[in-house]
Amino acid sequence: MVFTNVYKKEIKWNFISVIIWISVFVGFCFLYIPMSDEVLKQNEDLMKLLEKMPQFLLQMFNFEAKVISEPEGLFGSEGMSFVYILSAIYASMLAGSIFSKEFENKTIEYLFVKPGKRLTYFFSKASAMYTYIVLLSSVFTISTIQLFAVFVGGDYSNKVLLGFGIYALAVQVFFGSIAILISVLTKKGSLNTAISIGLTIFMYFGDSLGRSFDHLKWMAKISIFHYIPLADTVIDEKIFLGNSLIIMAIGGVVLLFSSWVFNNTDVSGMTLF
Repeated sequence: MVFTNVYKKEIKWNFISVIIWISVFVGFCFLYIPMSDEVLKQNEDLMKLLEKMPQFLLQMFNFEAKVISEPEGLFGSEGMSFVYILSAIYASMLAGSIFSKEFENKTIEYLFVKPGKRLTYFFSKASAMYTYIVLLSSVFTISTIQLFAVFVGGDYSNKVLLGFGIYALAVQVFFGSIAILISVLTKKGSLNTAISIGLTIFMYFGDSLGRSFDHLKWMAKISIFHYIPLADTVIDEKIFLGNSLIIMAIGGVVLLFSSWVFNNTDVSGMTLF
């Protein structure tokens, strides 16, 4: 009963914000996918432009000829870069809304005096967050496939588009779990968002730099984006499903550690920051 009540409360309180985020993702796809088809019609001019660009810039932004020449490749190179960043921001803000605000508004103390174990409250809140993460990823995947069917005239792979949706889910699960941990450690929504976004940018551009410069390869190795490569997905028409599942499993481990911190933290004591 406690689990269900808290779960329903979080679902209800965050419903409007999630609808807004879904609109942002769908709107982005609606703007980007029709544009991708128009750009492909001028593919010859685009290839000439790419030939004049430095090689490391092409590698950094996935501007490879084999990638750009495919309808799903153009969306996967630049479009998915924005989706990755938006996914991490969405997950961190959702975690902040569900966890950090409870500490900031002191409502967590009221919650703990009610019947029920701390872990029950924790996992009910986390379940609500992951419900919305799965919902957003599903809507993003379906809208991407449908918009490609409507606006893209050339041949493309639905398998690759499905891979993009799985990658977006993996990114949201991973950074959502990280954001929960930051929330229960710092108890500050602003710190949670700042650290989560900073980590996202470090990992994304770290992967790009690591692929471009040998002495920075270590940055790519510690980035989750290195293991769900967009260019290789398009070129080989291969979904890195195993890597995606491992990334989500790491998020699960982080979640379990967060639950331990949540269960043992002193809500009335000083925070780490």
